[in-house]
Amino acid sequence: MKKIFLIISMVFVLFAGCSKDGSDLLDPATTGLTEDDVFASPQYSERFLLDIYRQILPVLAHTDNAGPRWRNLAHLETATDNGSTILGGNANVRDFNSGSWTPNSTGMFWYNDWTNSNAAIRACNLFLSHIDKVPVDPQYSFDENTRKTRKAEAKFLMAFNLAELAKQFGGLPIVKKVVSPTDADIQIPRSSFDETIDYISKLCDEAATDLPVVQPDAQLGRATKGAALALKARMLLYAASPLWNDATNGTSTAYSGKYDPKKWEAAARAAKDVIALNTYQLHPDISTLFLTRTNSEIIFARMQEPMSYHSATHVPYTLYNGSGAYGIGGVNQVTYNMVKEYEVLRNGVAYFVDDAASGHNFQDPFKNRDPRFYRDCIFNGSKVLGKTAEFGNPEPGHNKSGAHNMGYLKDSQSYNTFVFSVKFADQSLNVTWDARSSSAGTRVHQNYPYLRYAEVLLNYAEAMNEAFGPDVDALGIGKTALQAVNEVRTRAKYPAGKSEYLGLTGGMPALSTGTKDQVRAKIHHERRVELAYEEHRFWDVRRWKVDPATMTDIKAQIPVYKKDGTMEYQIKTIDTRFFDTKMYRMPIPQSEVLANPLLVQNPGW
Repeated sequence: MKKIFLIISMVFVLFAGCSKDGSDLLDPATTGLTEDDVFASPQYSERFLLDIYRQILPVLAHTDNAGPRWRNLAHLETATDNGSTILGGNANVRDFNSGSWTPNSTGMFWYNDWTNSNAAIRACNLFLSHIDKVPVDPQYSFDENTRKTRKAEAKFLMAFNLAELAKQFGGLPIVKKVVSPTDADIQIPRSSFDETIDYISKLCDEAATDLPVVQPDAQLGRATKGAALALKARMLLYAASPLWNDATNGTSTAYSGKYDPKKWEAAARAAKDVIALNTYQLHPDISTLFLTRTNSEIIFARMQEPMSYHSATHVPYTLYNGSGAYGIGGVNQVTYNMVKEYEVLRNGVAYFVDDAASGHNFQDPFKNRDPRFYRDCIFNGSKVLGKTAEFGNPEPGHNKSGAHNMGYLKDSQSYNTFVFSVKFADQSLNVTWDARSSSAGTRVHQNYPYLRYAEVLLNYAEAMNEAFGPDVDALGIGKTALQAVNEVRTRAKYPAGKSEYLGLTGGMPALSTGTKDQVRAKIHHERRVELAYEEHRFWDVRRWKVDPATMTDIKAQIPVYKKDGTMEYQIKTIDTRFFDTKMYRMPIPQSEVLANPLLVQNPGW
């Protein structure tokens, strides 16, 4: 393929001016430019690299076709016990949760990820094969140092896309050159999982050597040394986890690595390398963490234009001007399975809701919860733009409509938990009907973080606990597993002057120590809360090999208006989902297996 899809309009910031569908890097009919044309120009070669950045899967929705993994408004959390969605007509979400999907299911996120990430990997190889031909040009600030940095960025982007595939499928066909359809060696087998992780780690190390620690403001969104090291730490943690590091595995295959308990120590050391940069720190205000262009916690982010679309689609529209983007809002709900994970604070002590010492009232359920609950969720009693949210389902014969009622259980495939996921929404925005239009009211300049320092600390805590126990500073950086997780936990404080936090003060207390098993459970819980709705839960339950039976009963704490005028909360099962151990790994698209007989399918598929 000689002609290359490029963004040929002037690019002032990363990812601006991208094609609407964001589907291909290579398009023979778009520009008429050949490979030689592109890499004879610093300007075109830079734009080619920016287009590879653009291909990284978007999570924070801002247009119809560049939305989250489901290619609409429902996010990946709705395929876990954390989330549900009112988008009952979406066959992909419904089919996934019912288990009615196969390696031939072309609409599923993993099917598209296989295609898109492999296209990006090919583009990285193409870029690396040509970048040395690009002439130095002072007009575009392209010198030898820039060339070296851009090579490192391409290696990071290749590692990032390989990592996205490895956590889904396991061992991959590792392609280290540009392959054409006519090449004799186009069909190659999957490498083992260990070989795949080793290659990702090697790319990260090479990239980290030549990437800057900090990018200047005009280059925000490009990879940094910290991004490469943090990606390596993430993937070594995955490689150490039970799914990929099973004690029964004597050899490494495409489906799993060779068992080695020392992998936990390798993961801890990789996370330590990020911490030792002394570049990142936890952002002190949880209410603004995801609503700023950048801050001290963000390591690598997808850059976005100023936007209000996420608020318009995730905040229940009746809390704004009575209409939402396309007449919808509150599209992603939080299940009771997740709501109960936000602990209750009482006299400076944190309790789970079913602990009698918590004093929790199930008929007044949203008081004194973990501060992150008020940032992440809208619920009965939430304060939004001066309104108090009121949601509920009227009992038959009751005429209560609910001042801000977000619809009832509309059909058998549309489940409304009446708690709405709004972690990335700015609840202060005065959003109008179509949040993408030029008259859409106020906007926030936010960027979606793929890698942030809180994850690094939680990765370090998990790996250190498994390798050395909860209270041992074995790597000599003044940080034990328990100290690392407590940094994240105690950062969660009620911010002053924020009405949505209901005037509460204080924050989460530190966790106490315990056995390795006890602290493991605490770290897993903290990770579930801190990283909720950031595409971690889906992969964590798989790498931990969580019992599928615990993932199927989806509950909601539904407010019901009674005939006598009272309202009560009823905990009900709203969905019974299918989960099988074969779903720990995604199936390779069957079309790829048929095209390449050496590409062995994952177990159970």
